[in-house]
Amino acid sequence: KQKQENEYQKTTKLMEELSDLLKIKNIETIEAFDNSNINGASAVSAMVSFVNGKPNKKGYRKYKVKTVEGANDAQTMYEVVTRRYSKIEKYPDLIIMDGGSIQVNSCKRALEDLNINIPVCGLVKDDNHKTNNLLYEDNIIEINKSSHLFRLLTQIQDEVHRFTISYHKDIRSKGSLSSILDNIEGIGDKRKKLLLKKYKTITRL
Repeated sequence: KQKQENEYQKTTKLMEELSDLLKIKNIETIEAFDNSNINGASAVSAMVSFVNGKPNKKGYRKYKVKTVEGANDAQTMYEVVTRRYSKIEKYPDLIIMDGGSIQVNSCKRALEDLNINIPVCGLVKDDNHKTNNLLYEDNIIEINKSSHLFRLLTQIQDEVHRFTISYHKDIRSKGSLSSILDNIEGIGDKRKKLLLKKYKTITRL
């Protein structure tokens, strides 16, 4: 219990530190978004939720992109953010985009069109694709790379990237499995659906 209490106090303190840094009152809930596609095909997006600095996996969401063709991060983010916040009533205290001004501005545009006010920041990566700086209100905010806050932001960025890539791989695998089953004589739509439901991926089959 003491260990859990210490951990809670530590993460709560980090939320206070982030609140002070961005001048946003009482940040408790954070939702972070990322996109994934291969040469513009099979575009997906995903969102992870953190509450008081801890992953809230029940709040994670996956999105198949419906209205965007090709690799268009801006339009993809606009679609997904619109779908997310047009359907819920309880909003996060902060939205984090995995990316810079393109992703942040697309998110802001979607929120404005929905007439919703949620602070949005971006986590910008360096040339080695490592978490580097925070982008907020058109300003780059440098954070001490050895600080606990920087580690938390890196964790959030890594987690949303992992979750999105995992979903993308799953989608591609299901697509491949579906096409393989189409080419097997004697497997109709009903049997195909049962096999897809049971095995989900080529590896499991």
